[in-house]
Amino acid sequence: MISALDDTLLALADPTRRRIFELLFAGEIPVADVATAVGTEQDELSSHMVILEEAGLITRRHRDDREMIAANPGPLEVAAEWINTNRELWAMRSQIEETGPAPASPQ
Repeated sequence: MISALDDTLLALADPTRRRIFELLFAGEIPVADVATAVGTEQDELSSHMVILEEAGLITRRHRDDREMIAANPGPLEVAAEWINTNRELWAMRSQIEETGPAPASPQ
């Protein structure tokens, strides 16, 4: 089973999906505007949106006669926590490698 972190990272691994998500930082927009801004055909855009939606990164709704999409940044918190934790661990590891292990205290 794929975790929420895996879903988020896989969804944002594609540059087109990252561009779609970035377009939504300004707020909810019509799907047609996203297709124009990204320069993709409707079928390709739909495939990208399904992946983003399954990862919980976007929501869709109908307003009047248009389909609207909006960003849901919630899943980014899980990814940011994982990245920050690992960044801290790597920084500690690098510091240990540079200075060597702490000397043993006499008993």
